[in-house]
Amino acid sequence: MKKRIAMVMLVMVLFTFMAGCASPEKTEETSKESVVLEFGHIQTVDHALTIATEEFKEMVEERSGGRVTVNLYPASQLGSAREMMEQISMGTLDITFADAADWATTFEIPKLGVLNLPFLCKNLEEQTGILSEIVPEEVPDMLEGSGLHLLMTYSNGIRNPLLKNAPINGLEDIKGIKMRTAETELYVQIWNSLGASTVTSAWSEAYTVFQQGVADAVEADDVGLVSQNLQEVGKYYSKIGHLGQTYLVLINEDKWNTIPDDLKKIISECAKENQENQWKARAQLGEKAEKTMADAGVQINEVTEEEREKMKEACAGIYQKYAEDYGLEELIERMEAIAIEE
Repeated sequence: MKKRIAMVMLVMVLFTFMAGCASPEKTEETSKESVVLEFGHIQTVDHALTIATEEFKEMVEERSGGRVTVNLYPASQLGSAREMMEQISMGTLDITFADAADWATTFEIPKLGVLNLPFLCKNLEEQTGILSEIVPEEVPDMLEGSGLHLLMTYSNGIRNPLLKNAPINGLEDIKGIKMRTAETELYVQIWNSLGASTVTSAWSEAYTVFQQGVADAVEADDVGLVSQNLQEVGKYYSKIGHLGQTYLVLINEDKWNTIPDDLKKIISECAKENQENQWKARAQLGEKAEKTMADAGVQINEVTEEEREKMKEACAGIYQKYAEDYGLEELIERMEAIAIEE
């Protein structure tokens, strides 16, 4: 009997000893897990989107207790938008953001371009409804097999034209205008559909192209125009609201899959909060940018809903392509309904 009791006690001691040894080892391993995220983009250091990325960095590093480090590289330090998108694919960069249409072209995922349909949303309120409801539901499926993971979504505002010679009050005013636009296929299609001729250039060259008369007008969001001091050249800012810019913030999928689950949870929560903060702040920054243009002598005008509808009808071929070629008719109808509700 004594031998049996002694044997049981020995087993219990050994079990306690082994459990005690195993537990600290696991705790020590977990406490050492850390992640470094390299985040590059093209926007200038004072741009609204740069401010948003700085907030994201602060939130993630603080809430992870320093276990996650986010290194930021703004102002095209690591290359052009396209180059950084390609770096994400190769895994030499972890995170970047770009317009949905640019992701669509670079990675041959044409369905992503539906988020940039022309005249879909004329203001930030309408756009926010689409960003909050449509993007998280639809984009992950569109990205399947691409090696990219959706982290969050920013609004880069609503694009409008800034012109030298006359404002745009209706569709007829666009015909014959030489419009500087981004080197994005969808943007070129929109302006050609409206009757303008297009001059494409890198964003860094927009001021020179506009100032030297290579183009009669430039088009971008209000904050972007002011960040390049284009109000020094243009005289008329026409709020036709032809394009709401959806900026997808994507991370390399392999990188994402190596991140421990507890840190993924922290990063995801910070990303959701950060994007919502960015949407709210964007409206205030837009108002400030418009005031800067007005103070510089730029005339700002709205267009009627009737004229906007004519412009949208001129772009019907673009809608038809996404509805028929990519089978997105139902999704387009959902997006239009959300915009109307907002």
